[in-house]
Amino acid sequence: MTIDLKPGIADPVALGAPFEGGFFAGISLQDGRPYALVVAPKAEGEAVLKWKVRNTSTAGARSVRDGVANSEAMNNKNHPAAQFCRSRTIGGHDDWHLPSRHDAALMAENLMPGAGYVPEQTMAEAFKVGAPEALDRDAYWTSTEFSSGSAWLQTFSYGGQAYYVKSGSFRVRAVRKCPL
Repeated sequence: MTIDLKPGIADPVALGAPFEGGFFAGISLQDGRPYALVVAPKAEGEAVLKWKVRNTSTAGARSVRDGVANSEAMNNKNHPAAQFCRSRTIGGHDDWHLPSRHDAALMAENLMPGAGYVPEQTMAEAFKVGAPEALDRDAYWTSTEFSSGSAWLQTFSYGGQAYYVKSGSFRVRAVRKCPL
């Protein structure tokens, strides 16, 4: 599947294709404006970390769509997942962040390799099972807090979302957004 972006950006862009320092994951709306969601290369932008070192509330991390604002609110040593993403400089870009709950769902919709209950669904070769950029059949943290002691996860085995205590260790994959 290819998506036409505004002239001068790229025309057209296939899901999973190299784009702006990472890989094109789809178009996300935020504050009524379209953005290209870009997933970091696995080797440079993925880790297994805790969302927070303690299961306590985090002010400013409740947005379902604004992963940048959530990540900025958590960019400190008490929030290893967000700090890891914000510290990345990949492809000359330093605006990487932990994806919001909405953006993680978009990643699953367009790039999930499939397993278990879901047949392989992505058309992006680089993200299919066993490919170098494939999201693991595991849970990944989002930047969206659920409650004072837990945050949202996105699963890439069956595509659902759930919440878990912040001090648990799960996968993290950095993303960035490019205005269209």
